[in-house]
Amino acid sequence: MIREREMLHDEQNEAIIDRLYEAATIPEKWGGRGVLETLAHLCGCTDGAIMSVRDHTLAGWTANENAFPKLVVYLRDNWLAKNPYVQSAERLRRFSQPRFVLDTEVMSAREMEESHYYQNFMRPYGMYWHAGTNIMSPNGDTVKFSIHRSFDAGPLDPSLVDRLTWLRPHIARACTLTARLRFAQLHAAVEVLNSVGLPAAALRDGRLVLANSLFEKLVPDVAKDRRSRLTFQQASADKRWASILDKPAAFRNGTFPIASTEEHPMFIVHVLPVAGAGRDIFPVADSLMIFASSQTSQKIAPEILLSLFDFTPAEISITNSILSGASLEEIARARRVSIDTVRVQLKAIFAKTGTHRQTELVKLLGGVASASNIIDRVPSDERRSH
Repeated sequence: MIREREMLHDEQNEAIIDRLYEAATIPEKWGGRGVLETLAHLCGCTDGAIMSVRDHTLAGWTANENAFPKLVVYLRDNWLAKNPYVQSAERLRRFSQPRFVLDTEVMSAREMEESHYYQNFMRPYGMYWHAGTNIMSPNGDTVKFSIHRSFDAGPLDPSLVDRLTWLRPHIARACTLTARLRFAQLHAAVEVLNSVGLPAAALRDGRLVLANSLFEKLVPDVAKDRRSRLTFQQASADKRWASILDKPAAFRNGTFPIASTEEHPMFIVHVLPVAGAGRDIFPVADSLMIFASSQTSQKIAPEILLSLFDFTPAEISITNSILSGASLEEIARARRVSIDTVRVQLKAIFAKTGTHRQTELVKLLGGVASASNIIDRVPSDERRSH
């Protein structure tokens, strides 16, 4: 009987490991009824969540189907700032051990009873008892992984939590792989731009994450890679860049000029949100910065527009028509739609590219036109929502 139970556990563990590595390549598999739910049920819990935290600030998260609406409230009401495990360096250290730690190992039952956090969020929302672990991500974030159940269900069984500890190395590797694959996608995107003569970089919170070789040549004469954030030598450009950074990450788009000098031509700098960054569990970068100085008007391969800007098929078609010199009226006639429909789609294109006028769009995308012969080097974004 014991042997049969062990064999069943082995089969369950193998199935869970397979699902973990599937989630590493398809991040949507973490949430919903995916891996987090499986791991929660493994320990008799109802809820599972992942949070990526940097400097006590939430960077990314997901949860299983049952926990998702609770986490929305958690974030809306800023319960992270009231979390007693985050507030205490000693408690954080305990959860950073290479194992899953029970809440009862870190806080006593009385401390939980007297905790505003427990009595006003954890208990009412059925997440009272939990076990968790902290994992360091390659991007420097702390990934907080936890499973929960209600107060009435009672404390977690340590022997079941031990199974999570056995799985922890696979959980950590899957988290790491997710982040690295996202980094590889961004690297491929900036290298595509490098191949067609456009300096480009990926940034997070204004700090340089990666840059292509053309962008690196502009450092430090045009831009400086500082610890606090990327800065520009020209005061007017830096002021405009600072104003863009004041926006929430999902809305960090804008365009500003850098005047020409004896060393470099005039640049139009475009800042736009990284496609899908708002859905990343382990964020690598939130913004893409592109320097444009050419104005060609040839067509761009759809795969490149999809990879860089998350364009829809209609947006790709309209963009290429504009680059070919067509007016909005001509585009509407060719597509057999109203001009108002074209204007709505053009507005979406502006939002995704951080531009405001058709002339800016042409300046940004003109240099990408010759990339059609290297589209096989651009990875498709399998995580794009449809």
